[in-house]
Amino acid sequence: MKRVLLLYPKMLFYKVSIFNKLEEYLRQYGYELIIWYTSIEDENNVKTFKSIEGKELTIPNFVFVMKEYKIDFVINILFKSDPGYLFYIYIMFYTKFSGRKIIFYGHGINKQRKNFLNNSLLNLFYFFFDGIILYTPNEKKMIWSFFHKKITIAYNALDIDHRKSLIKKSKAELKNELHLDFEKIILTTGRLQKRKKIDLLAKEFIKKYGNSNKICWLLVGPELDSDVLSIIKGFDNIFYLNSVYDEKKISELFYISDVYCVPGALGIGIVEAIYWGLPIVTLDINHGPEAYYLRNKINGYYLKNIDLLIATIDSLLTDEGMRLQFGIAARNIYKKEGNISKMFSGFKEQLERFAL
Repeated sequence: MKRVLLLYPKMLFYKVSIFNKLEEYLRQYGYELIIWYTSIEDENNVKTFKSIEGKELTIPNFVFVMKEYKIDFVINILFKSDPGYLFYIYIMFYTKFSGRKIIFYGHGINKQRKNFLNNSLLNLFYFFFDGIILYTPNEKKMIWSFFHKKITIAYNALDIDHRKSLIKKSKAELKNELHLDFEKIILTTGRLQKRKKIDLLAKEFIKKYGNSNKICWLLVGPELDSDVLSIIKGFDNIFYLNSVYDEKKISELFYISDVYCVPGALGIGIVEAIYWGLPIVTLDINHGPEAYYLRNKINGYYLKNIDLLIATIDSLLTDEGMRLQFGIAARNIYKKEGNISKMFSGFKEQLERFAL
């Protein structure tokens, strides 16, 4: 059994079930996954994967772990400045020159961010890695072609294939239970930071729909700016639910919604949107890698400005046929690329590159 050390300093709540299943999946092919993290977002999540918890990411600790656990592969989840570039440079060279393999896993280079200097430096950095695992094929386009043989794609996904089985009631029953007596629902999820541009949608939503008794807007996630809270305060058709970790509740919210909209940077929430067959609307700006799952005019839209965005939302809310068509396309994208099996196969393919 080959041992794989995955460095993942901050364990996000939704990653626990993914890594539980990834560990089971890789074990079938002769790989034991060990995850080293220093903090965890939700202590209540049940872990079944083997882990190194709380041990600080330092060079002496890394050397100890490599020897103690007899590690064969190191997967570095993201190249970040914390715990410091020196640490990452050291582990890269230590791993290589001790006869193990080191693999980069992360965003890669976003093709929408065309900074020649940064991209060139990142490409030079990839030279030192034995392998590269990327979230989507988009980032591959910005990596120099002679590194392509190192690349596999582990499509960024969520552990949600079972979510539809959690729905036990009709949309009407759930709306009544949740006191959401509205015909149509717009849903926004994720870490609602300024880069999500929630303030722009808030102003336009209020102009267009005010205290409408037919259309409401649900905001789900932490870190909503106080300025936005001030803007939406007092409107009976705007609901800020903060973080929702319960998978049954978040599933119900997606199920009863009609359109998914994050005006600014799209994140992992888009995977849930395509799973549930929701049309996606956003601005045409620099997005994260998950924006790969939005195909313009197929399962949603990239819009040039906020006026077009709100007008497009209105069209989708009123045109049942268009919404259904986009929803079918979204589900097909999920089945083909956005599911957890596609993610896992990217890990397996990368590790098997080194098989004798």
